Amino acid sequence: METKETAVHPTAVVMPGAELGQGVEVGPYVVIEPGVVVGDRCRIHPFARLCGRTQIGVETTVGSGSVLGSDPQDKAYTGESTSVEIGSQCILHEYVTIHRATEEGVTRVGNGVVMMTGSHVGHNATVEDQVVMVNQSAVAGHARVGERAFLSMGSAVHQFGQIGRLTLIGGGCMVTQDAPPFSIVVGNYPVVWRGPNAVGLKRAGFSDEKRSAIRHALFAIFRHSDGTQAGASALLDHKVPEVLELARFVLDSPRGVCAASRKA
Repeated sequence: METKETAVHPTAVVMPGAELGQGVEVGPYVVIEPGVVVGDRCRIHPFARLCGRTQIGVETTVGSGSVLGSDPQDKAYTGESTSVEIGSQCILHEYVTIHRATEEGVTRVGNGVVMMTGSHVGHNATVEDQVVMVNQSAVAGHARVGERAFLSMGSAVHQFGQIGRLTLIGGGCMVTQDAPPFSIVVGNYPVVWRGPNAVGLKRAGFSDEKRSAIRHALFAIFRHSDGTQAGASALLDHKVPEVLELARFVLDSPRGVCAASRKA
């Protein structure tokens, strides 16, 4: 593949100490501060601001008005040298914000992540590969969002909260307790487990046997008469790796997983 030359618009400000890879396109009125590293073939749209110690992988697009790597919204932050790491082939739409970490930490966004208009990732959070964050969704500080999770419009994850992989978070949902893998979670105050993410599992290429095993395991956990911990413990000798992943997530959850809705 032919690599284009790096192109920086005359109105953009690329400060000394910033590093741009090959074939990068920097649009009008962009500001790139010292310490920023932009990978090959990235596109930075007008009025974006990339702040110090932000690293962006190859072929990632940064939308207009986005601010990446700015100071964390944490009163305890006193100017420590912290950073943001963003993976390759991400699409960050307009007005996305990602804050750098506190306490010598790192805020991480994986590969192939899509963040739609106005979405936000807070300090020290981790967003794993191929997550989709729809308009105005937010991930608070120190939270973790698993691979291929889907955060619908206006949803939010509480600080230190955890979202399992391939879990769908409903629109406007306030995730105040952990959401287990392979699930659909809805509502707020309290957030509730609605059922398996059957469509997501099928789209991810899971076999019929694995989807069936995950579905039965989820219902065994959330319908167990002695609670979710007891339901998860009963699955620790299961032969399907995804069921073991689910059981360990529930048992290791520091905040506790959400309860099931009446409709589940």
